[in-house]
Amino acid sequence: MLKLIQATFCLLIGLTLQAHAQSFTWYNPMEASPSCINGRAWNEETKASYARMPERLQRNMPEKVRNFSKNAAGLSIMFITNTRNLQIKYTIEPGAQMVNMARLNQAGVDLYATNKRGKTHWIGNHMQWNWKDTITFTFRDLETNTGVYELFLPPYSTVTSLKIGCDKKAHFSFVPTSTDKPVVIYGSSIVQGASPSRPGLTWTNTLKRITGLNIVNLGFSGSCLMEPEVFDAICEIDARCFVIDPIPNSYRLTANEIATRIRYGVTQIRQRSNAPIIISESYLQADRAFHPHAEDQLRKANKALCHIVKLLQKEGVKNLFLMKSKDIKMTEDAMIEATHPNDIGCIIYANAYKKKLKKVLR
Repeated sequence: MLKLIQATFCLLIGLTLQAHAQSFTWYNPMEASPSCINGRAWNEETKASYARMPERLQRNMPEKVRNFSKNAAGLSIMFITNTRNLQIKYTIEPGAQMVNMARLNQAGVDLYATNKRGKTHWIGNHMQWNWKDTITFTFRDLETNTGVYELFLPPYSTVTSLKIGCDKKAHFSFVPTSTDKPVVIYGSSIVQGASPSRPGLTWTNTLKRITGLNIVNLGFSGSCLMEPEVFDAICEIDARCFVIDPIPNSYRLTANEIATRIRYGVTQIRQRSNAPIIISESYLQADRAFHPHAEDQLRKANKALCHIVKLLQKEGVKNLFLMKSKDIKMTEDAMIEATHPNDIGCIIYANAYKKKLKKVLR
């Protein structure tokens, strides 16, 4: 009798889930015209995928940059709907779980919405997810008033397909990509999205929400070494501002290499654009009280970076700014392992850049 009750209960759950699945109308962002994929340059060339660089540029990149450029870091999709129930269904390329990354951040999606009063809120899905080959995130019993939604994609996964499901009678439309000139941010894993708890809290996504700026994330985990090929690609972008945040990876370079590569990048950008360029020192090491020498290499690299920036300014390069390490006030509770910021650290990062950009872009 107990087995019969259990079987009946499982059948009812299955029928309920099936009914929910059958009630959705599905929308594919790849079929939207014009494009609705925010957070990248070269949108026309990449519109058939969720990559951040077109294939013609990927071919010239160092292998790690090429591979990470296929991840959806900083990408988001905006849409308008009055649906009560919403489901995101997507697939990603297989990859190992990173030890310093929450699965929800590495491979999950994150949803925000702006209501009719203009207030933006985060929307939790209350663990209504399925992590099988096709991943689903389901959001139920939402307010029925029309809202402008923004779906942030996983920063450390290559998305191969994605659909958005809404109630059959609900209104739905994609919001075209922003035409505002972007703030282009080039950096390390910290820029790409390591290591808050979920995608919406990566510091570049947080910066986007708190400033309204169009942000292009060109973070490449462990691979921000300022190669000429990367700068050649970056200078193609008609940007409002360029941010170069290299030291968390480029500290491994010599002082001469840092100076040579910074000079090349600034020169290449200036040949095409007069937009402000912010070059960033690395943050101060949060655990230096008991690891006083942990940031020795970072200090040397910061010194080399500061020297070349000041030299370029003296040589007459206009609109070139330095982001000092002291301006990113990391605390001990802001890091996960003293290398990558957690949720607190990402908010600190975003607020520091908000303050800097406010001065630079006024």
